[in-house]
Amino acid sequence: MPNQFNVDQWVMVRDRHRLNRLKKGKDANPDKFQELFEKSNHQVRKRLARLPTIKLNQDLPVTQYASKLVEAIQKHQVIIVAGETGSGKTTQLPQIAMMAGRGLTGLIGHTQPRRLAARTVSQRIAEEVGEKLGESISFKVRFNEQGSQDSIVRLMTDGILLAELANDKFLTKYDTIIIDEAHERSLNIDFIMGYLKQLLHKRRDLKVIITSATLDVNRFSGYFFDAPIFEVEGRSFPVELRYRPISEMSVGGSDDDEFDDFEENLPRAVVTAVEECFKDAQEKGHPEHADILVFASTEQEIRELQETLQKFGPKHTEILPLYARLAIAEQQKIFNPGGSGRRIIIATNVAETALTVPNIRYVIDSGFARISRYNYRSRVQRLPIEAISQAAANQRKGRCGRIAPGVCIRLYSEDDFLGRPEFTEPEIKRTNLASVLLQMQSLGLGSLEDFDFIEPPDHRLVNDGRKLLVELGAMTEKKFNVPKADLENDSVAENTDIKQLKTPVSHKTQQSESTDKLTKIGQQMAKMPIDPRLARMILGGAHFGVLNEVLIIVAALAVQDPRERPADKQMQADQKHALFREADSDFLFYIKLWETLVANRDMSENKRRTFAKNHFLSWLRLREWKKTHEQLVDLAQGLKLSFNEKKADYENLHRALLTGLLSFIANKTDERNVFMAVRQQKARIFPASSLHKTNTPWVMAFEMVETSQVYIRTLAKIEPEWILLAAGDLLKHHYFEPHWSKKAGVVNAYDQISLFGLIIEPKRLMNYEKVDQPAAHEIFLRDGLTTGNLGITPPFLKHNLLKLEEVERVEDKLRRRDLVVDEETIYQFYASKVPEEVASRRTFEDWRATVEPKDPRYLFVDDDALWMNDRPTTQQFPDYLRNGELRLAASYRFDPSHDEDGATVKIPIQALAQVDENIWSWGIPGWRQDLIEALLKALPKDKRRNLVPIPDTARKLMAKIDAVHLNQHIFSYLGFQLRGEQISEKDFSFDRIEEYLLPLIKVIDEKGRVIEKGRDLAELKARCRTETHSPVKQLKGEFKTFPESFVFEASQKVTGVVVKQYQALVPTKSFDQLETKDESGIVIQTFNDQKEAIRQHRNGIIRLIYMELGDLIRQLKKQISKPLALAYSPLGDKAKLEQMLVYATLQMSIQELPINEEEYNNLLVKVKKEFLTHGQEALKHMSDIYIQWQDVRRRLMELDQSVFAKNMDDIEDQLDLMNLADFVYSKPVEVWIEYPRYLKALVMRLERLPNNLLRDDVAIQQVDPWMEKLFKYKNDTRLQELYFMVEELRISFFSQPMKTKMPISPTRLQKLWERLGIS
Repeated sequence: MPNQFNVDQWVMVRDRHRLNRLKKGKDANPDKFQELFEKSNHQVRKRLARLPTIKLNQDLPVTQYASKLVEAIQKHQVIIVAGETGSGKTTQLPQIAMMAGRGLTGLIGHTQPRRLAARTVSQRIAEEVGEKLGESISFKVRFNEQGSQDSIVRLMTDGILLAELANDKFLTKYDTIIIDEAHERSLNIDFIMGYLKQLLHKRRDLKVIITSATLDVNRFSGYFFDAPIFEVEGRSFPVELRYRPISEMSVGGSDDDEFDDFEENLPRAVVTAVEECFKDAQEKGHPEHADILVFASTEQEIRELQETLQKFGPKHTEILPLYARLAIAEQQKIFNPGGSGRRIIIATNVAETALTVPNIRYVIDSGFARISRYNYRSRVQRLPIEAISQAAANQRKGRCGRIAPGVCIRLYSEDDFLGRPEFTEPEIKRTNLASVLLQMQSLGLGSLEDFDFIEPPDHRLVNDGRKLLVELGAMTEKKFNVPKADLENDSVAENTDIKQLKTPVSHKTQQSESTDKLTKIGQQMAKMPIDPRLARMILGGAHFGVLNEVLIIVAALAVQDPRERPADKQMQADQKHALFREADSDFLFYIKLWETLVANRDMSENKRRTFAKNHFLSWLRLREWKKTHEQLVDLAQGLKLSFNEKKADYENLHRALLTGLLSFIANKTDERNVFMAVRQQKARIFPASSLHKTNTPWVMAFEMVETSQVYIRTLAKIEPEWILLAAGDLLKHHYFEPHWSKKAGVVNAYDQISLFGLIIEPKRLMNYEKVDQPAAHEIFLRDGLTTGNLGITPPFLKHNLLKLEEVERVEDKLRRRDLVVDEETIYQFYASKVPEEVASRRTFEDWRATVEPKDPRYLFVDDDALWMNDRPTTQQFPDYLRNGELRLAASYRFDPSHDEDGATVKIPIQALAQVDENIWSWGIPGWRQDLIEALLKALPKDKRRNLVPIPDTARKLMAKIDAVHLNQHIFSYLGFQLRGEQISEKDFSFDRIEEYLLPLIKVIDEKGRVIEKGRDLAELKARCRTETHSPVKQLKGEFKTFPESFVFEASQKVTGVVVKQYQALVPTKSFDQLETKDESGIVIQTFNDQKEAIRQHRNGIIRLIYMELGDLIRQLKKQISKPLALAYSPLGDKAKLEQMLVYATLQMSIQELPINEEEYNNLLVKVKKEFLTHGQEALKHMSDIYIQWQDVRRRLMELDQSVFAKNMDDIEDQLDLMNLADFVYSKPVEVWIEYPRYLKALVMRLERLPNNLLRDDVAIQQVDPWMEKLFKYKNDTRLQELYFMVEELRISFFSQPMKTKMPISPTRLQKLWERLGIS
C-alpha cells in the first residue's frame, strides 16, 4: 500500500505555513525553503514507511464500504458515516483513513467521549493491525499518553482535542479528525465541530469524518456544507426486540406522578426479564453463554436491583455493578471476565456508547437515565431521571449482538418508544456555557452568539454563562444606555444594576452590538484549561497567599473523588474517610489527605498503594489527582503566580476558594438542615458532609445539585463579611430608614446588602449623605435642627428650643394645636439659612463658625414668629399644684392617644401619704368646670334629667365654689349642692370621665425614678403602703428615758418638694416579746406617714412608761384570779396573760402622746396615779371575755357535728377574727372593749340554736360574704367600722333579744363598702 501514494510533493501540515512564507513574501528565501521542504518531505516518507499492514475485518459490515469510503475521504473534506452499533465503525474507520492516505502529513485524530473508551479502542485497533500499542496506534487521555508524534493514529477524548486548540489553533498536528459517537452532542463535541467548520476554509487539506450509530445525518450533512452521507447497513449479528412494559402509561421521568409506581414495580419486572433471558438461552442451547446487561438510572437503583437479583434472581450467577465512580478494580472484573459462569451487569448509561462489555448476549433496558440539566435561574445542576431518546435506546440495544445474535428487552411499550424524541438533546442546550465563552475569547472567536453551532444554544444559557464570568471577575458586564430607575421614594433607594432593555430586535443582533471583553483576571483564567470557577480559585489563592493549598484543593475538585464506598463495606469506608475530615470544612479533607499520603516523603510507593487500599481510596484517582496537581503547578508557574512559603490559615484559604463560589453561598434557615442559597433557592446539606446536622449559619459549596432534593455538596463554614469583601460590585444595596443620629452627628441609614437575592447583611448602618446628599440635608434640618436633637446646644438652638417649648406648653395646657406655628415653618426658617451642602454636625459647625462672627443672631428665631395669633393667658394652669403644705410640680401634655394625656404630677414617695385626697379631687383649676360637667354627665339618666342643660348647671356650681369647699371632697360638695335633686356624693364616680381631667400621678424615689403611676390617689397609696409606712431612717443610739433630741415634726426637701417627716420613739422589742428584767429600750425612727409615726410612737411611749412602773405592775399582776388564769390556759400560760393585762392597762391609761420631755413627765405622773384604776377596768373586761369564751367552747362541744357543722364553722370564724390569744396587741381598745358583748350574743345564739336551726342557716348565708371580706382584708385599718357593723348585723340575725347599738342591715353595709372603695 505505501507504493500507491505519490508523496514527492507532500510535506507535514505543521511546516506548510513556514514554507509558504519562505516561498513568497517579504520573508522569501529559496534556500531555506528547499531545506525545510526536503526535511518535511522526508518526515512524510518516514511515516509512509511506518504505515502498518492493514487487514480489515471482513466480518464487519463497514468493510464492505471500504472502497467507497476511501474514495469519499480523498474527494471530500467532510464525510458523514452512520451505521448500526456493532457495524465496526470505531475500529475500521481509522484503518480506512490510512488506506486513503491519511496520517502521512499529520496524525489521524480519533476522538472518543470517554477515557475508558479511548484506551480500549486504541488497544483493539493495535491488535487488529498487529502492532503493540504506542507504535502506529497511540492514545492520549488526561494524565496518560502512550505513543509519540511518529504515531499514525491517536485515540483521545474530545476534551484533549479541545485543550490542544489553546496552543495549536490550526490543529497542525493533524491531517484528519474522526469524531466518533457524535450523537452524544457533548459540549466539547459541539464546540469542536463548530470550530472545525470555521477551520476547514483555512485548511483545505484537513479531512473530517463524523460517525455514530444513531446520528441525525441530515442535520450534520447540512451543517458541513452538504457533506456526503454513507449509511452502513447491517451489523455483526441481529438483535431481537421484545417489549415488556411495566406501565401502560408513558412515563416522562422522575417529575411525573406515575414514576413512583414505575420505580416500585421495576425490581419485579427486571427479575422477570432476567428469567426470560435465561429461559431463552436454555431454549437456544447456550445456557452457559447468557450474560445480561441491565440498564438502570442511578447508582442507588443499581444497588437495589443488585440486592433484589441476589435474593430472587437465578442461582450461580455473578451480579456486578458498573457506573462511572466504580473502583478500578471493580471495573476490571467486568472488562476482564474470568471463569465461565454467567454474569449480570447492571450499569448506568456509562455503558450506552463507546464501551463494549464482553460476552453480552442480552440487554434489559429500563428506558430511563439520569440527565444533567442546568437551571440558569437558580444555578442548580439538576439531575432528573428522564426517559431516554430513541437514539439512546438503539445504542443500548446495540450493546448485544456483537458476538452472537442478541435479545433486547425494553421495559416500556413500543408506542412509548415511538413517542420519544429521536435524538438526545445536545448538552449545549442544557449546561452552563461559561467555559465555552472563556475559551472562545481566548481563541479570538468573537461572540458566542455569532459562532456557528449545529444547534445554537438558548440565549438565556449564554447570558447565564456571561453572568458567571462577570461574577468571577473574568469579563466586564455589557452596559446599555437606558434611563436610570427612579428611587423608591425620597428616602429609600436601591442601587440595582441597570438591566438590558428588551427590544423587538433579535437577541442575537442585540448581543452582537458589543463584543465581550475579558479583564486581566479573565485573560489569566483563559490560559487555564479547567472550569472557570476553579481557575478563579487559583488566582484567588495567589492573591491571598495560599496558592500551594488552593492548587491541592483545585486539583482534587477537577478530578473524580478518590473516595470509594463498596456496597458491602460502606460503614468501614466511612470510618476510614472520617480520619481526614475537618469539622468546619470539607475542602480541608483534601489538604489532610494530601499531607498524609502524597506529601509524605517517608512513605514508599508500595506503602502508599497499600494505604490507599486500606482506606478505601482509589489509587488510580489519587495518581490522577497528583498529576493534575503537577500540571496546575506548572500552569501557575507559567503564569508567574506567587507561591506561599507559610502554611495557609483557614480564613485566607477559604476566602481564596470563595472567589470562585459566590453563586454557591447559603444561609441557615429556621428549618432543620435547610439553607437558603442565592436566587431564593432552598437546599439541604449533603449527608456525607462534615457540616451535616450542624448549626453553621453561613456556608459555601462547590456545587449544588438536584436529585430527589436540592443538595449543596463539598462545603465550608464562612463568615458573611468575607462575602461582602469578595463580591464587590455584584452586591445589591437597598437603603432604608434614613434617620438622624444624634450621637454620631450624621444622617445614617440602614443598608440591606444582598447577593443574587440572598440577604448577606440585613441591616448595616451607613452614612446616608454618601448615597443621597440632598435628602440627608433635609433630614439633618428636620430631625437635627428643627427638633433640637443636634447633639450639642449652641446659643441659638438653646434660645429657639426654650421659646418653642414655652409656646408648646401653652398649647398643652389649653389643649389646642392652633396657637403655635407648625414644625414646617421652623424647618423653612433653617432651610433658608443653612446651605444645601451641610448635612452633618461637623459640616454645620464648620459653616456656623464662618457665619456667626459676622452676625451672632443669624440663626435666632424671633418670639413673635412662633405665635399664630396673640398669646393667651394660662393662669388657671399652674406649673405647681398646692396640696396642704405640699408644692407639687405639674407638667402638661395634649395627646389623647397617650397614657400621659393631661397633667402629670410627680410626687416623692415620702410625700405620698401626706397628699390630701379631698383637695386632690378638685384636679387642675383650668379644667375644674370641665371636671364638674363630666361628673354630672356621668350620673344615671334619671338623676341627670333634672340638671339639663348640664353646661349651665356646671357653670352655676363652679360659681359657688369658695376656699372652704376646696378643702372637702368634690363629691361632697356636689352632693350637698344637689341634695334637692335627690343626688348624694355616693352617686358620683371618676370611673366614667375622660382621663385628662384627673392628673396622672408619678410616684418617684429620691433619684427621681418612677416607682408607681396612676390617676387614683387612694389606690396608689395602698400600692405604696409598704414604702410609705416603713421608717425612712433611724438615729443612732438606744434610749431608756425620753430623749432630749426628739423632734416629732420636721421638713425636708425631696426632689424639689418640701415634705414633712415625723419622728417616733420605737421599741426595739415588741411588748409581747419582753422578758423579765428586760434591758431593751427605744430608738428614734423617722416616718413619712403621720399615722404610722403616731402608731409606732405610742408603742415607744408604752415601753418607756412600762420601765417606770415596777411595783405597780407587780401589784396589778397579783390581782389576776385563778378562774381567769384557768379560762385563759388553753391559749397560753399565766405570764403571757399578765403581760397582756399590763399592755391593755397602759393602752387605756395613755390617751394623748407626749412629743417632748415635759409632756412625757406629766403623762408619767398621771399614769402612775391612775394605773391600778385602769388595771381593774381592763381586768374586768378580760375576765368577761375569757370566761364567756370558755362557756362558748363548752356549748360548742355539746353540739352534734353532723347536724350543726355549718353553724359551728361560722362561730369559729367569728372567734378567729377576735384573735383572743393576744387581741390586746393587734386590736385597738375601742374594738376589744366590745368583745364581752359579742361573746354574750354568741352564748345566746348557742342557747337558741337547736330550736332555731333553719333561721340560723339562712342568716349565715347573708353574713358569709361580709365575713369573707373581713378575712381577706383583715390587716386593713379601714375595715374597723365595717367590723363593728358586721358584728351588729350578727346580733340582729342570731341574737335578736339583744339590742344593736345602731340601725343595721346588709344594705347599710353595702353602702359603707362602696364608700370605703376597697378592691
